[in-house]
Amino acid sequence: MNIITNATKIDQLLVKLMQKYKNYYIATAWASLGSESSDLLLEKKEQINKMVVGTHFYQTHPDFILEFLDSRKVKFILKTSGVFHPKVYLFSNNKKDWECIIGSANFTKSALTINDEIVAHIKSSDSDSDNVYHETIKIIEKYWESAETINEFDYNNYLQIWKKNITKLNSLEKYGSSKNSKPLVKSKIFSLNWSEYYKRIQNDKFHSFLGRIELLKTANMYFSKSNAFCEMNKIQRRELAGIATENQSNTGINWKWFGSMVGAGKFQNRINENDEYISKALDTIPFQGEVYQSNYISFVDQFQKAFPGGGSGIAIASRLLTMKRPDYFVCLDKQNRPKLIKEFGISQSISFNQYWDEIIERILDSVWWLSERPTDKTEIQAWKGRSALLDVLFYSK
Repeated sequence: MNIITNATKIDQLLVKLMQKYKNYYIATAWASLGSESSDLLLEKKEQINKMVVGTHFYQTHPDFILEFLDSRKVKFILKTSGVFHPKVYLFSNNKKDWECIIGSANFTKSALTINDEIVAHIKSSDSDSDNVYHETIKIIEKYWESAETINEFDYNNYLQIWKKNITKLNSLEKYGSSKNSKPLVKSKIFSLNWSEYYKRIQNDKFHSFLGRIELLKTANMYFSKSNAFCEMNKIQRRELAGIATENQSNTGINWKWFGSMVGAGKFQNRINENDEYISKALDTIPFQGEVYQSNYISFVDQFQKAFPGGGSGIAIASRLLTMKRPDYFVCLDKQNRPKLIKEFGISQSISFNQYWDEIIERILDSVWWLSERPTDKTEIQAWKGRSALLDVLFYSK
């Protein structure tokens, strides 16, 4: 018996055993395509005797299921009670000639390429091998009795639910993927409940908490009264962009809070010119309801068109996003970046992709962000701007 702890080597061993043996007996909590062994499995479908795959938490990829619709060789666990969690791979020619892998590795791309996994490789020549073989066959037969064939109707339903959950699944995969990533449990911010978070954001050492609330309310009013950013007047656009000086605005609001962009020359020019792509970018972000990663990707695509020669950094983009949806976005600028980056445990250099993956996704999983809407009038306004108000906690002069 051997112990294997390298994901790639586990994948390579699976390939070797598929090539060596005629019969496959597999039970795995989740499955996906993209590994070398999954490619080979598709080529050798006829050699599968029984394969049982779990679907809990929608971690099994629809593409894998699609390959085995109406299959008499691969069935799925669809029950919701408990969690189907085994990982066992038995390959045999007969009762006396077989090899088995048992351990932590699911039949997924991540488990067989990048994860930290550990499995035991057992052979028919090992001691007490007869008992291992019979017990393994017995338990897979038991799983098989509880499993179901997935037809096209089932698949389409699964696909729709999977799509609805894909953002959450992606965020779980991304935690820890960054070289400098900081575990959520090490953070002093993410685990705060709403009352604790609300208490902290009211303690604004440099600006006015109520002034910030008024700014966000006014920004919300601008977007609610205009069909598009390009339909606002020049002063309103400059205010929302964080480039309006005190003598240019008659609101009495300091629009440089939540990220002053007065030093961004190209950005100022695009705002003054009323660039169509900036307005189109903001149109991709819904004014109400959920904001999805797909909305953000569309925003970035349009926003970058306004800067064909470069200069479309995350600071100016996140400023506009924050003004439209302060419940989802926080402006990442030079005043809050050092402390925010340190708390999130990520690189100082943030790309557009990293902004969503490593900042927004984490915010959306915070205890305070997931809290229920409060009842106090002022507190409701803070709750509506709860992501933007992170600036209070990380701002420094």
